[in-house]
Amino acid sequence: ALLVMRPYQIAATEAIVRRVEKATNYKEYGTVKGGGHIWHATGSGKTLTSYKTARLVSNMEGIDKVLFVVDRKDLDYQTMKEYNRFEENAVNGNRNTAILQKQLESPSIRIMVTTIQKLSVFIKKNPVHDIYGKHVVLIFDECHRSQFGEMHAAIVKKFKKYHIFGFTGTPIFSKNAVTKKGMLLTTEQTFGDRLHTYTIMNAIEDGNVLKFKVDYNRTFRAAGGISEELVEGIDKEA
Repeated sequence: ALLVMRPYQIAATEAIVRRVEKATNYKEYGTVKGGGHIWHATGSGKTLTSYKTARLVSNMEGIDKVLFVVDRKDLDYQTMKEYNRFEENAVNGNRNTAILQKQLESPSIRIMVTTIQKLSVFIKKNPVHDIYGKHVVLIFDECHRSQFGEMHAAIVKKFKKYHIFGFTGTPIFSKNAVTKKGMLLTTEQTFGDRLHTYTIMNAIEDGNVLKFKVDYNRTFRAAGGISEELVEGIDKEA
């Protein structure tokens, strides 16, 4: 079957490819300038976008390895199956850290799907490894899941020539960021510039995701004679 990408998926993919090219030319890999993030609504086809991105980037001159990293709760087997649906045997998954290590060390394996947890264990077990000096692109799916903070710190400390990209449907802005050691850990501060946006409102308008159906159910009945009062905190426009 022929899969056709939608315009916003193509735009996001091109933005990442351009960022890798620019960061490589200006030697900005290993910094926040060498990466970026994509804000695409949940259900709008992030897996296809990330797959095509990984394929194109893995074929770029000088790129040694592309890692697509998911949280364990998202089941990397499911993600690998989804990737291989786009192209048979395109991606090498790994069941444990020993297999992960072999795949990281194999020059013939260009794209890998792994979990944050397994990559974290690998880094802890291998304080020194050749992969840390290789030109590596890491793509994080739903990039603010559990353990990401520790993983990000480990990558920044160990890897030298990396580009980190995050896909998310729910970016973290300064107003909803959790502070750590006095710093606001927003999506932009962690991954770099927002390279493309396709919000849930865009997706609903385009008919690319299902609309919301809202039902109001009365769960209690107020006693009579109680006057209603407008609470300041909810007196806001939608």
